[in-house]
Amino acid sequence: MATPIAYDTVRLLLGSLAATPRGIDRVDLRYARYFFETWPGDCVGTLPTPWGVRWYDRQRVLQGLDRLEQLWLETLRSDEDHVLGRIKGRLSGKHEPRHQKSDGDRRHVLGSASRLLNVLSLKDFSFGGSVVRSVPKNAIYINVGQVGLAIPRIISWLRRRPDVKTVFMLHDVIPLERPELVSSKDYRRHGKIVDRTARYASGLISSTNAARDAVLNALSLRGRSDIPVEAVPLPVAPIFLSNDGPDQELREHDYFVVCGTIEPRKNHLLLLDVWRELVKRRGEHAPKLVIVGSPGWGAEPVLRTLRQSRLLHGRVIFARGLSSPALCRLVAHARALLMPSFAEGFGLPIIEALSVGTPVIASDLPAHREIAGELAIYRDPTDAPGWLAAICMFADGNGVAAEISRRVAAYQPATWGQYFLRIERFLKTFA
Repeated sequence: MATPIAYDTVRLLLGSLAATPRGIDRVDLRYARYFFETWPGDCVGTLPTPWGVRWYDRQRVLQGLDRLEQLWLETLRSDEDHVLGRIKGRLSGKHEPRHQKSDGDRRHVLGSASRLLNVLSLKDFSFGGSVVRSVPKNAIYINVGQVGLAIPRIISWLRRRPDVKTVFMLHDVIPLERPELVSSKDYRRHGKIVDRTARYASGLISSTNAARDAVLNALSLRGRSDIPVEAVPLPVAPIFLSNDGPDQELREHDYFVVCGTIEPRKNHLLLLDVWRELVKRRGEHAPKLVIVGSPGWGAEPVLRTLRQSRLLHGRVIFARGLSSPALCRLVAHARALLMPSFAEGFGLPIIEALSVGTPVIASDLPAHREIAGELAIYRDPTDAPGWLAAICMFADGNGVAAEISRRVAAYQPATWGQYFLRIERFLKTFA
């Protein structure tokens, strides 16, 4: 009989506060769907409550996942997404008043509390069961979202259940390796995550060998170099494997896309410098840049530049609150996806772009080379002239760009079925 699973749902619950999911939210959702829909053994979801950490049965968690996908607009058709419609208007030269809030802004500001309550307000209220007393014996506790590891009360119950094995996904240790790129709060929080991983983890899941090596180095400093790690590249969400045909409106425009939270680590300022130079050289013939993401810590320099630069007004489009189906459509018609990050443990937008046939220009990082190989062009994240030259090459379709595009067209992304076969084999080692 299959080993029972206790799946941590904290990140998914907190994810309902956002109008649309981040990349890691989509990964957490896919994991939850797999275990609660297909795992042959017992599967329960764990969640902190005012009555302590409780567990909830498969049906209740699946109801919550259905509600969450609806709130995130994951079931929306791309042509129903008003944020994508606004982006199309901006690409066509229609300018919004600078003070006007977009649909994505309104979803984010006005709906956070109501979305959280919506997920929690399922029918047939239940206090759940005590994780200490009644999580199935010899279960495997799986934490993919990582966020709960920073909060002692969420995982301290494991001390009282030594029969429960624990498998965590650690995405990276960038806050510890590059503290100048994050807030002091994030630095401290990540230190706590690694500390508790060293204390509790029976095994780890990583998305790249580069991330695995960095995590193991951080754990070895805490006396835990013995933790087995399975490094498996993440697949993309199923929506990025669908083919809805061309979007005639998007096909008419030359634009590039960058996706991700606006924060120093993502290096948006480099792209704004590049676009200023691009507009100086090409004027109205310069391609446009679409920035998709929500502001995070340290976003103000980017937002201030977008507000104040006359040169960039109308040439750089900032959008938040884009659903995954609409994001897929937008990326599929871009000249290239841009990923100039200073540090990454994986780089989900890269494989999402490759999966829909869009070339990639990425910063020259071990994780990026590991997942994209010869399917991307790499530039140093501080080399603005190099980025400008690469962007111009893809804008014009010249040089290596044509060859890269041919390679990308033949790209075969990994499937979640293949991915979970490896995860299953790894979990069996703890049974």
